[in-house]
Amino acid sequence: MGTIWIKELTGGLDTRRLPETTPGGVLMKGQDGHITRGGEFEKRPEFKEVADLPDGTVGLAADANSLVTFGSGVEPVGMPSTIRYERLENPVNSAELRDILSTDLYRGKLYVAAEYADGAVYHFYDGTYVTDWFDGRARRGLFIEGGTSGGLATLLVDGVSIISGAVAFSTTIEQLALDIAAEINSHTSSPDYEASATGNRVNIIAADAGADANGRVISYTTTGDVDIVMSGNTLIKGVDSDDGFTPGDHVRTNRSKMYAVSSTLLHFSAIDDPTEWSTDETGAGFIDMAAETTLGGDLTAIARYQDRVAVFAPDVTQIWFVDPDPDLNTRSQILDNTGTRYPRSVTQFGDADVFYLDQSGLRSLRARDSSNAAATTDIGIPVDDLIIDKMAELASDYRKVIGLINPVDKRFWLIMGDEIFVFSFYENAKVSAWTTYTFTGRDADGEVTFGESADDAAIYRSRPYLRAGDKVYVYGSIGGALGFDGTRAEAWLPYLDANRPTAAKDWEGIDAAVSGLWEVSAAMEPSDSSAEEVLARIFETTFNKDRIPFSHTCSHVSLRFRSSGVGEAILSSAVLHYAGNEEEA
Repeated sequence: MGTIWIKELTGGLDTRRLPETTPGGVLMKGQDGHITRGGEFEKRPEFKEVADLPDGTVGLAADANSLVTFGSGVEPVGMPSTIRYERLENPVNSAELRDILSTDLYRGKLYVAAEYADGAVYHFYDGTYVTDWFDGRARRGLFIEGGTSGGLATLLVDGVSIISGAVAFSTTIEQLALDIAAEINSHTSSPDYEASATGNRVNIIAADAGADANGRVISYTTTGDVDIVMSGNTLIKGVDSDDGFTPGDHVRTNRSKMYAVSSTLLHFSAIDDPTEWSTDETGAGFIDMAAETTLGGDLTAIARYQDRVAVFAPDVTQIWFVDPDPDLNTRSQILDNTGTRYPRSVTQFGDADVFYLDQSGLRSLRARDSSNAAATTDIGIPVDDLIIDKMAELASDYRKVIGLINPVDKRFWLIMGDEIFVFSFYENAKVSAWTTYTFTGRDADGEVTFGESADDAAIYRSRPYLRAGDKVYVYGSIGGALGFDGTRAEAWLPYLDANRPTAAKDWEGIDAAVSGLWEVSAAMEPSDSSAEEVLARIFETTFNKDRIPFSHTCSHVSLRFRSSGVGEAILSSAVLHYAGNEEEA
């Protein structure tokens, strides 16, 4: 009798090859579970709802004492006692807070980059407006009032096109607004413009601050039945300011300073004072990164990299040694043709890695040798095909991509809307494995109780918290033992062939080492992965018991395991038995 023994699953999810040529020890599908330090597939804990926030709040962050959400008005009625409300009042007009672009802690208090409904960005520290940042860019709102077909054909400012081509209606007017904003941001014109989208509104914003842009005339044409309305046809609200800097989207604390990106500039605050950014202040200043590389593009993110900082743009990454004395700042390295458009994906992993989402997939910065010179590695390559598909699905919604380290088990999460890519890395155990979580809740029968798209995430008291709409969820539990709902974890093995891919084999049975309740199925046709047969439901290891009967003749078999019911569940190994005297494969 021949056997195929899958002893462990240390390879995790791997989509690089066809299922029928993928080796054993990896998974075709590894959903709602992760790989343990022992190389087993384990069902994930639940996402448990812990708060329902009132209207008028946006974002989710955490300081040393509580979870925090934000708004521009007075604290709304019905705020949960477990979440603190921080008011970020618009310093210029009545435009409401739209989004929290970036946050970081400086001496236990939150430093925040916030965006408002008119597209203006302001910075706050401990809830107070940081006056050295002033958004004096001219702007105008364009509103999509209706439509089901056609789109925006042309869009010009003072006769200069600010889009590369027509933007077609796809699903909703809100999505059309997002697509128009993305097209403006990806197009380079002279003068140049930026954009943001809020609901059905597109904010057209001059790239440079100042009154010179006021009065520039906006014109457009549409096709189909798309209906566009403007509150006026010229740019307004541009203000000259000799004292303030145009605020950027991404902020990061490093040692005694706060750092921020704005266009091509890396700004840094005064020593021990994150509210002072003027070059007259001790230690404050900026570096124009555009002078360091021929690859253009605005800066997107900052990360600590060993004793340096990594500064990202869409297609280039620069490594800098930064010192309290700006005169001692020196460029260490430039990495061309790699970077990120997803600032929230940038995550420090361990002591030596920085993960980030490039257009080609998830990548990592790490030292290539004892010199500590950085090199990029393709850490996400086993799942890059899935990640790239998810990027296309999210389109221009760059803020839906969030990276974090789960303090419970030190796994890396790449949150992409309603799906989470999970990286389990335990070097001494030789585990380097990807799986996925779906951001859902399920009851005891495995039926979905919610399915959400994550808007924000924060770590508080060693637990990941996710916000979706106005609801806040915690992973596992609030302290204590991790909780489990009826989530159905799925582990699909590749199509196995006993190293004889062209030979038909008489399959006789299956054994498995499990805990918890699992449904076992077998798929026998590589050209149709949906064709499968349910064989049994097991709740314990079968090695010393009657094996699962399985009688079929074919060349390949893919075993599929699906957990069932509430509680923990682990798949450790599996064995396929077939007739013949072949040596063990």
